[in-house]
Amino acid sequence: MMAITHACIATAGASLLLGTAQPLPLALAVLGSQLPDIDTTTSIIGQVLYPISSWIEDRYPHRSVTHSLAATVAIATVAVAVGAALGDIKPWLALPLGHVLSCFSDCFTRQGVQLFWPDPAWSISVSNPKRRLRTGGPGEYWVLSVAVGLLLLGIWLAGAGGVTGQVNQGLGLRDGAMATYNANAATSEVYAEITGVWADDRTRADGRYLILDAVGNEFIVTDGQGVYQTGKQLLIDKLTTATGAAMTRTTQTLMLNDEDAVSRLQALRMANPSARVYLSGSITVDFPEEVRPTVLPRQLPAVAVVGESVELAYCDLEVAISLLSDQWATGSLRTIVQIVTPDKS
Repeated sequence: MMAITHACIATAGASLLLGTAQPLPLALAVLGSQLPDIDTTTSIIGQVLYPISSWIEDRYPHRSVTHSLAATVAIATVAVAVGAALGDIKPWLALPLGHVLSCFSDCFTRQGVQLFWPDPAWSISVSNPKRRLRTGGPGEYWVLSVAVGLLLLGIWLAGAGGVTGQVNQGLGLRDGAMATYNANAATSEVYAEITGVWADDRTRADGRYLILDAVGNEFIVTDGQGVYQTGKQLLIDKLTTATGAAMTRTTQTLMLNDEDAVSRLQALRMANPSARVYLSGSITVDFPEEVRPTVLPRQLPAVAVVGESVELAYCDLEVAISLLSDQWATGSLRTIVQIVTPDKS
């Protein structure tokens, strides 16, 4: 097979099997796919590593030792050792994976390979020689086209939580939704497509909700009118996730040390003028009796007064500013800042 065909098959396999679209594992898969042909000086890698290739070529037939499972095991041993030393083995698994996929694909060609070397038997997958692939022939170009399609599919699936994530999404399982959220929450809006009911009266609550945060295996969501938690205000029959506009999401800690709460919150607003900002935490204020939060039905309680403390849970910044007027506060607040990236098109 041509080098490009081996490379596409290897990267498609690595992307689908390892659930990744990262450059390092895909590059390692490409390298692994070329290693079998180091046994001939006419190949691309053989020309790059000519001294090694020439030494192997003088001692072993083409498609023998370097196209074997024994070579795959040797490459895997080195890859795992390097990955362990660097603290991340998974990307390096693409190297032996690319090698074994390349060897296996050559079993469909006219010559086949000595897959079980040192056993000299040739592994050929198609008994009829006329149906085997010829290097550079029409059949190989069909294989190349399919490999490119699978590579694009693998990259798309990797960005959407991988094959397992997509299957779970299709079944409405929470693991798939959580995988999609974790993979995209820092860079995109993530919406929950919810089929379920309200906990208070069991009326339908089906709809599309923006996810603000994940708590355990549940989500904090908003429909633009209120903030809700799945499993509490929303009882879920089925939940899937989908990405929306590009967005930057950051979390910050706002420390208050006997300070004017509104001044600090207004400074936060000025620093993020176009952002959605939500506050969570507990602060002690001078006049807790003057904090009178509005209790809205069905919603996650955003503000609660407990003794001298004011407890906030995903409270909108503007609501917090209105409630904490003329209050000096001590404590810490966790802020979620979501900034939607303008569409330049």
